[in-house]
Order: sequence, then C-alpha cells, then structure tokens
Amino acid sequence: MASGGDCVLAAVLAIVMASAKRLHPSDTYFEETHTENEAAEETDRRLSTNTHSYKQKEEGDLVKELPGLDPSVNVTHHAGRIALYGGDKNFLFYWHFQAARDAKKAPLVIWLNGGPGCSSMQGLFTGNSPFVLVNESTIGRNAHSWHQFANMLFVDQPVGTGMSYTSGNDYRSSEKDISADFYDFLVRFVQRHTEYLSNAVDGVKHSRAVYLFGESHAGRWIPEFSEHIMNRNDDADSQIKIRLVGFGIGNGWVHPKIQYEYSDYAHGLGLLSFGQVRSLKASFAECEAALDAGTYYSDSCLGNMNAITNSVKAGNGGNVLNHYDVRQYVHNIGAYPPGMKTIATYLTKLEVREAVHGNEDKRFRFEMCSNSVYRGLKKFDGVSTLDAVQSLLQKGLRMIFYVGQWDMMCNYYGMEKLLLSLNWNGAKAYQQARKFTWQVQGRKEPAGFAQQGGNLTYVVVAGAGHVVPLNVPDVAADLLRRFVNGLDFNDKEQSVTNTQLNASDLEVTFCHAPGAAPATDVSYSTSVLSGGSSSQAHIDVTWLFVALLIALVSSIVTVCVTLACLRNRRHRQPDHKIITQDSDGEHIDQPDDDEQEESFDREDVDEHEHLNVVSQ
Repeated sequence: MASGGDCVLAAVLAIVMASAKRLHPSDTYFEETHTENEAAEETDRRLSTNTHSYKQKEEGDLVKELPGLDPSVNVTHHAGRIALYGGDKNFLFYWHFQAARDAKKAPLVIWLNGGPGCSSMQGLFTGNSPFVLVNESTIGRNAHSWHQFANMLFVDQPVGTGMSYTSGNDYRSSEKDISADFYDFLVRFVQRHTEYLSNAVDGVKHSRAVYLFGESHAGRWIPEFSEHIMNRNDDADSQIKIRLVGFGIGNGWVHPKIQYEYSDYAHGLGLLSFGQVRSLKASFAECEAALDAGTYYSDSCLGNMNAITNSVKAGNGGNVLNHYDVRQYVHNIGAYPPGMKTIATYLTKLEVREAVHGNEDKRFRFEMCSNSVYRGLKKFDGVSTLDAVQSLLQKGLRMIFYVGQWDMMCNYYGMEKLLLSLNWNGAKAYQQARKFTWQVQGRKEPAGFAQQGGNLTYVVVAGAGHVVPLNVPDVAADLLRRFVNGLDFNDKEQSVTNTQLNASDLEVTFCHAPGAAPATDVSYSTSVLSGGSSSQAHIDVTWLFVALLIALVSSIVTVCVTLACLRNRRHRQPDHKIITQDSDGEHIDQPDDDEQEESFDREDVDEHEHLNVVSQ
C-alpha cells in the first residue's frame, strides 16, 4: 500500500506544480522597440512664409459651375492644385467647402483618407461633404454634411494620390517627406485663403482653429502630421503658425503590434473557438518578432487575418467575409466601399476636372487608390504612431478615436487596448472614466458608446463598419458637431461600474498560448499607468488558487488515510471467497474486497491523470 500512496501523492504534487506555472504569468511583455530613424539633424525643407510672395487670388479656385450638380444645392466651394516646394513638379489637389453658417469664424476641418495612396474624394462623396453622388452624372445634396458645423477641406495626398500628381514620377518613399509636403501644402493653402489667417503680430500670423480628421491609414498620417505642425510652430523662423486644436481618427491604423492580432475580435463574433484563438496567438509570435526586428511588412503579420477569413469562407468559389464590415459576405473585398467605381468615372470626365481646376490632361484616369503610391510606402505598414499620440496628448491636443463596431480590420478590441496602454497626464482619468451610451436626436437606438477622460475621447459607433460616415451619416455628423464644439457624449451613464484598467491588466483575464508572451504592447511602467493595480491582481489570483489547491490536497490525503485503515482492518480477517451460483447452478468465484478496492484505485488514479492532462 505504501507504493499506492506514493503514486497518489506524486499525482497531487504534479497538479500543484502544473498549476503553479499557470499562476504566475510571464513578466515579459512586448515592448515597443521601434523609434523613428534618428538623423543628426532634420533637414526639413524650409518654406518662405511671405504671404505676398505666394499669394494667389482664391477667386481663381472658386468652382463656378460643377457638371451634374443639383441646382438646389447651394454651397460656396473652391478646388485646385497647389504646387509644393521646388517648383511645378509636384502638386496636391484640394476641395474646400465654406461652412453653411458663420464661415468666417467656424474652424477648419481637414479630411484625409488612408491607403496609403487612397483619395480623400472617397470621404467627400461618401458622407462628409455637401455632395452625394447619385450616379455617374448627377450630384445631390447630403443632408448630413459636415460643413454644417465647420469649413471643410479635402486633400489628396501624398503626391500621386487621386487628383494630385507628380510630373516626374517622384513618388514618396519617406514618411518625413510626406509630413513636410503636407505642412508645405497647408501653409500655402492659408496663404491663398487668407480668411484663415490673423493679422501679423511681430511679423507672425496665426491661423484659425484647425482640426485633422481621417480614417484607416490616416491613423498614421494624422499623428505624424500633427507632430510636424507643432514642431514647426516652435520654429522661431516660422512666420505662420498653424493653430492645431485637435484631431479625430476613425477606424484608425495606429499601433500594429496590437492591431495585427484579430483572434479576440473574431472569437467575439462566434467565428472561432477558444482553442483556435490560442493557436492563432501562438503563431502571432512570428509577427511580433518581425516587428521587433524592424520588418514592418511581412506575411507573418498579414497571416492572422488571412487565416480567419479563409477559415470562414463559404467553400470554393464562394463569397468571403468582408473584414471591413463583418455583417457582409462579398465576392470582391476590393470593391468596398460601394460606389467607388461611380466616383472614379465622374472624376475622370474632362469637364469635371476642368471645373475643379484639376489635372486637365486628356489622358488622365482617376484612380481611387494608387498602386504606385502604395508600393513606395507599404514598408511602413507595421510602424507605430503610439508614441506620437502619447506625446500630443501630453501637450494638450484634444483627440477622439471612433470605431465602427462591425469593422474587423481596425476593430474596437485593438483600439481600446492600445488606448489603455497610453501614458500621459490624463491617463488615470481616462482609465477610470465611466462609460456612456451616446444618443442622437431622431434615433430610437443608441448611436454608440463613449468613454472620455482628460483630453481623450473613445467612441464605438453602433451599426457601422470601417467607413462610419457611409453607414451612419447622421451619427458621424453629430460626432463632429460635438467634438469641434467641445461637447461631451455623456447622454446616458451605463449602469455597469468601470474598474480602472490599463493594457497589462487585460492579461490577467485573457489566456495565451503556452510559452507565448501576452499579445499586447506595454511599453510603459504598469506602476505609472495603474498605481500597481496589475501586481495586486496577480497576487489576489495567486492566493485564490493556492487556497483551492491546499483544500484539494487535504481532501486527497484524508481519503488515502481512510483507505489505508480499511485495508489494514481487512488483512487481520481470514481470507475467504464468496461463492455464488449463476442461473444454471454453476459456482462462480467473486473477487474479494481487496481486489475490488484495487480495481477502484486504478480507475481513480487514471481519472486524476486525465484531468491533469486536460488542465494543462
């Protein structure tokens, strides 16, 4: 019997050791290793800011008649090309709409689409501007245009995107050049439209309040452009200061080390099992290793999404899940969002391009997204702008991040997680903030769900995919109205209490593949972010499991002692066999009590071994 007791105790110790491994998650988190390439000095192109040198009459860009525009649409708008520094080689195209009310005082909101290399004409015709394209030759009125609350400016950038062009195939391959181009354009725009500039004081002019808004890859453009603008404002030589007040990013691509991992979102939709999530997290380690090594575009990072969409595809030749709007299965994801072909056909027409002072080359064909631009910039796809966001928050810039709930590509799970990893002087206020249900007048269902703290607002937009203004234009318009007017989204406080969390705290809740570090980036000290709450949570969970294991061990030891006593008692009695008869009168030997007990013991040990395997 001593050997049997040793086996039981050995099994117990195995359970304890296996559980102890799981009680202490790895303290090694994914750290953000990427920093911008440090040049000895930024050789940013200097731009003369003498307004008189570059002044062009804005009347020259006034759009007097637009083919197909419904006469009932009454709006003042300008469009044209602005040559960048260095002559007439590179041009950025813009389309500007005066605010419907109080245009001389309303802020300037600049809209940027992503890609990289996708035209902002997409945003113009899919919900943000006064125009909605009815068909290839007719423009109607958008009742939910953003120009009701601000002056709107749509910009095609970088050079080669949409209606912007380069005459020497000078496509950009440096993001520093793109930021410098945008700043160059912006200064020249306000010089052309001087209503946005104040009178000079000590030789310096200040612009009216400016906001940057955009979606998708604009989550990379906007923080970088904002940093560049603020740095140039600090330059003593700058005679024009751009008064950047804040920015808004919709379904933005900000921090790929978190956002490349889609398994948790897919599991929430019911597409994957917990086991499949664990498998994907294990393979995701290859992507993280590539990012840490400075490889920002790789199959290992794209594979996570591909594995999910291929798994839920409707068979050979069937439709595929639209990862931009998971409510849909589509034949061609490249055709999303709908209506892009119609927009391209309209803007290719020579009479339209002449009306908006665009590229008047008869051979020109408008492309919604440029492959040439994309090829030069895709290598930056995995670069993070998290540090820029954090720095700008610390400087007081107001921000709103909004995400359509049905978009998997830039989903709410990754966005919330990356925002919780930010460290700035308002981080604690944001992490502790209550969640509110946002409501829009005229709607019986919620518009979304908001959390606000410090100068940061985060909103999940109900009923929307990757392109929020396309799916819920009235909600998108209300979002802009509230943000530029400094209004909150606190319409109805949610009853569930919010516990302060940062990104590291989430790792206590979610399981990870054996041996894999948690799939998040925690570049900043958890003690700074949460006041040590993460460590306390680990301690609480540890002691809970220790208490349960002690109780289990005590129970097993008690059973073993009891069984040993029973056996000793039986051994003191004479051996005997119980003889029975079967139905035919034959005698059958039955095993004695000890043999029955041994049989039970083996089954019991086998069961414990099985449970131990499953728990691991």
